[in-house]
Amino acid sequence: MSTEYHRSAPYTYKPDHTIWYFCTVLYIILDYTRIYEVLGLGVVRPLMITTLVLAYYVISSGTYYLSMSKQRFFVWLFILLLSCYIPFAVNEFRAYMTTKSLLLYMPFILSVIVTVNSMHRLKNFLLILIVVEIYISIYALTHVGYGPGNYFNDENDLALYVNMWIPFCYFLFFSYKSVLKRMVCLTGLIIGLLSIIISFSRGGFVGLIAMGGVLWLFSRKKIVSLLLIATLIGIMFMYAGDEYWQEMATSTNATEGTGKERVEFWKSSLIMFINNPLGVGGNNFQVRFPEYQTEYFGERNMWGKVAHSIWFTLIPETGVLGIYIYLALLYYNIKDIFWLNRFSYFRMDADKQFLGSTGRAFIAAFAGYFAAGSFISVLYYAHYWYFIGFILAVMNIARGVLKRPEKTSGAAYGYARK
Repeated sequence: MSTEYHRSAPYTYKPDHTIWYFCTVLYIILDYTRIYEVLGLGVVRPLMITTLVLAYYVISSGTYYLSMSKQRFFVWLFILLLSCYIPFAVNEFRAYMTTKSLLLYMPFILSVIVTVNSMHRLKNFLLILIVVEIYISIYALTHVGYGPGNYFNDENDLALYVNMWIPFCYFLFFSYKSVLKRMVCLTGLIIGLLSIIISFSRGGFVGLIAMGGVLWLFSRKKIVSLLLIATLIGIMFMYAGDEYWQEMATSTNATEGTGKERVEFWKSSLIMFINNPLGVGGNNFQVRFPEYQTEYFGERNMWGKVAHSIWFTLIPETGVLGIYIYLALLYYNIKDIFWLNRFSYFRMDADKQFLGSTGRAFIAAFAGYFAAGSFISVLYYAHYWYFIGFILAVMNIARGVLKRPEKTSGAAYGYARK
């Protein structure tokens, strides 16, 4: 396997992993766009093949156990916990499939951590992900708010995903130097916003408000960002009709309609947790719902209904241990992205500025994800779990950048081993 010395982390010798990196990029494109289904290549199972290739690289390199970070430890622990429910869950198959889905995320997550190992690759990788967001948003605009299957079969899911990538479009617009790359970011910002509008997702709207507020709060160009947000709001008013605003006006109504029903879902979730403090197993809330549904639902059979919330899925399905693991994982992620945010104060170093922008984008993305996700059952969707890999990869690169001398002369770029 070829190797190279990286300008982003002088004095550090890193493997190149070119083919592995290519497969990592290919995986995320296939997983999110499902372009192979549009091309009629689904029978070939390209995503499964790519997953197996990534698993081979991970196992052969020993990545699955070496240099265990706290996040990686807690992710493995969460998967282990889910697997323990399988023989005890009322519906063993659902518990098994939930465990399997998270386990299949790991080859990609670990591959990102290993292969996205330089500033050059990080910038290209994030740009590719923004292009993917543009594709999915355009797809939604031409399919009445629905994305290309998988994670985007529901307009709420589509809006949540886009809310996670709009911050990257915004912050990286100011960090990329290329005009073309900036135009890609601006396109992702505008098209993404329009796709959220067309989705008519109230949860997506709540996420948009939370994400936009955090985006402005952490923006170093507050006047510029305020003008941009005002422009985007103007676009929203022009593009969204009265029907959209009437629908969004019901977002905070918890006394009637779907708002009231959602509150009753959450009450049922808490009753289930109180009766099963150790959890009922992955995706078994839907199975056990009829046992704990409140009087509000009367004689309706609520079997198969989801909890409509990350938190009210987590609480009854994984119990006290799962709550602890998930919150610990969230704590370390937040700690890392706020640490990355400090790089934004290094104004004379373009790489550090880019890392700072990435950290701020993560903060706003988390705000959008958890605000919208509090009303959508996306606990086991890939987005958040993939973000863990992204965060750890950026952290590794950031540590390398910190080792770089501030003033560069002679061997300043240090193509020497550590």
